[in-house]
Amino acid sequence: MSKLVAFTNFLADRKIAAADLAEFSQLIEPIQHDDGSRGYQIRPLRPADKVSQRCKVLMQYTWHCRDYVKKILEENGETEPGRIVNTYITQSRDVQVVSYLANEYKHAGTDNSQRWAVDLEPRYGKPYVHGVMHSFPHRLKPTLIMWGESIPEFEFVGSASVGELKFQFTDFTWTFSCTITDKDGNSLGNAAGLCESVFQTWLQILSDNGIEVTQIA
Repeated sequence: MSKLVAFTNFLADRKIAAADLAEFSQLIEPIQHDDGSRGYQIRPLRPADKVSQRCKVLMQYTWHCRDYVKKILEENGETEPGRIVNTYITQSRDVQVVSYLANEYKHAGTDNSQRWAVDLEPRYGKPYVHGVMHSFPHRLKPTLIMWGESIPEFEFVGSASVGELKFQFTDFTWTFSCTITDKDGNSLGNAAGLCESVFQTWLQILSDNGIEVTQIA
């Protein structure tokens, strides 16, 4: 979730979201890099964590960052930041879906004040964890998907070869997510993918208004 991390580090650098970053400590955590610089990362999933709960917190944090987009635009001299942000929301189904699910979680249900995606009535489907060995030197990466509410404690042993070189299956990057469907069971994507798309929208809004955010992979 590189877009989420880039946006979160941008907030931390501006020192305008300290309380919120602490509130969402079950999702994100501070980190000190090898060069001494500090930032944030997605907190690694632990066996005791419930995947669907993490997805709900992820949705809430993603939608909550809309307020910071408006705040930054206002600090940059925009007089109608809400109108600017809403223009982008009306053009993005992903943002609307995240809005619906975030408000449903925050308020323990939806009401007449919900503006976006009410026709879809998005809902959570199956939780899962998705592991990829990004360091594997081939476009086809070793990948593992496990369905369920938690990542079990297990030892994954194996290897694969590229030419004459053999690579052990180590250093998997794990992503947690849930499938997301509408009221009729049609797929709307998955929680992690939707939130990354929304953070791309937040970053695009800032960029379109002359505010660049450094994105480090």
